[in-house]
Amino acid sequence: MEVFCNGFPKSGNHALVKAVELLGLPARVNHVPFIGMQTAPINQPHVFIVRDPRNVIVSWLRFNRKSVTPGTFLAAFRKFQDRPLVEEMADYAPWLEIGHVVSYEALIAGPLSMRKMASYLGVPYLEGAWQELPGLTVTWNAVKSDYRSVWTPAVIKAWYGEGGGELLTRWGY
Repeated sequence: MEVFCNGFPKSGNHALVKAVELLGLPARVNHVPFIGMQTAPINQPHVFIVRDPRNVIVSWLRFNRKSVTPGTFLAAFRKFQDRPLVEEMADYAPWLEIGHVVSYEALIAGPLSMRKMASYLGVPYLEGAWQELPGLTVTWNAVKSDYRSVWTPAVIKAWYGEGGGELLTRWGY
């Protein structure tokens, strides 16, 4: 059984796949918006990863080798890949109601998230699996993305004025 691991880009998808593999199941990284559900295998268990949208932006900037400043943060918020982050993440939001949802922050914090995932997938938690999670993925960084360094009054005003507050609520942050 292969697990369908899915999530919005820069949400910790590689860490999720590694976690599932550490539980003994095959998986691969997917970034499938809900409208693309026809490409998602219906008969596979589905695990969806979420991350604080503010840190999604910071991770995106770092991945694209851009400086993380209030200006670059707002530019990426206003046009993430092709559209504003609020609009792009809305395409993935229906996945929050299907399968098992894992938060990136909980996944990297301790083994509880992996234990719950094992239970959902119907496999035993393999002792010591979580300790092997850090590192050795394409996108793993020892220093985690942290939006607080650019969370200035001007950024906060733009964030909440342009739908960021609703985004945080919808994604559980």
